[in-house]
Amino acid sequence: MLRRARDLWQGSEKTRFLVVGTWNTAFGYMVFIIAYFLLHHVLHYLIIMLIAHFISVCNAFVGHKLLVFRSSGSLPGEFLRFNMSYGGTIVFGLSAMPIMVEILHLHPIAAQGILIVVTVVLSYFLHKKISFRRHP
Repeated sequence: MLRRARDLWQGSEKTRFLVVGTWNTAFGYMVFIIAYFLLHHVLHYLIIMLIAHFISVCNAFVGHKLLVFRSSGSLPGEFLRFNMSYGGTIVFGLSAMPIMVEILHLHPIAAQGILIVVTVVLSYFLHKKISFRRHP
């Protein structure tokens, strides 16, 4: 069973993305929850979302670069493209979060949990095609 898991990890970028993405998702969500509980009385939930996003993106970049896409490309260039890719997801999140909180009356933590599901799928394609694209 361990051999099968190792072979799957070695051979499947999507499996690596799923494993690393699960960690990144849990990490990012926990950062948001902790930041929300510590800061919601002094900062708006969208500002807290941006703070959590910045911390989470730094964590995610390392995992995606080293473990998922195994990229040896330029660190500054990939980090810039990575942030541009995540820029699309944060714009989506910042647009959808107020709708979910203010109109649908969801708690910000619940809304963030729902948004994570959508952004995971979107981020795979953005990172594969933009952040860590392989040059021919």
